Amino acid sequence: MAKKKDENFSNKQVQIFKKLEDRDENDLIDKTIAEITNSSVKENVSPVEAISEDIKKLAVQEYNISVEKVAQLIKLTSSLFKTLLLSAEYEEKKIRAIITKFRDAGRRSAPWKPTSSRVPGRPQDGKDGNRINRWELPSEHKFYASQVDATLVEVKYFLQALSMNGSPSLPDNSIQDSFIWLLEHPVKPGIYLDPIQLIPIEFSQLIDTPRTIQSGHLIPLDRGGKHTPQNTFLMLERSNQIQGNQTLDELLELMTRVIKGYHEKGRI
Repeated sequence: MAKKKDENFSNKQVQIFKKLEDRDENDLIDKTIAEITNSSVKENVSPVEAISEDIKKLAVQEYNISVEKVAQLIKLTSSLFKTLLLSAEYEEKKIRAIITKFRDAGRRSAPWKPTSSRVPGRPQDGKDGNRINRWELPSEHKFYASQVDATLVEVKYFLQALSMNGSPSLPDNSIQDSFIWLLEHPVKPGIYLDPIQLIPIEFSQLIDTPRTIQSGHLIPLDRGGKHTPQNTFLMLERSNQIQGNQTLDELLELMTRVIKGYHEKGRI
């Protein structure tokens, strides 16, 4: 009984720490926005324009960016995202939920222990305090990623979101063309397609039902894929279900074989 109480107390500590970590990150974003807003008034530019200029200076470093600089980049990118959405009159509560979602899918790992410390034999869940910075895991762990890679993945998610159909538009000459190296397309509303179904993803869906927009890997982590910018993307929940644990090439091969079979049988 004493051991169980100790475990429950430990779990509560982890949950409290995670909440404090989230609050600290959100406070840092708000502080960044406030500082840039104040300086932008003096420079007679909008906060979004001011943040964009700082982001562009970091984006030129591409994959050679340092740990220190990539930490600045994610702080500025999330600040830009929040400032842009607030100016478009989205609810702050929903914006924070998306920022936390991208943080959990980018820098943080998925549940990383095989079983729950609360209920023996059950998978780990959110009440276990089940997420950890990916670079703190052993390098051989399937959820491991370097700090630069994991952070760039998170940056990519924000930019893909701003490229969804109906997303708020950035000002002219902002960061639209600063991340071609990361996205393979400009940051413009409507340009990003679900990588499986090749259809637009609605930004409103991300805001209103964020669980239906998920993160994925071209080569699944279970199949030896890595959590790197080149292997990650946002996708529709249905597409994630369709892909399952297959690589994209395997999925396309399967779909081709199924369609061919139906054609041969005269079913379509």
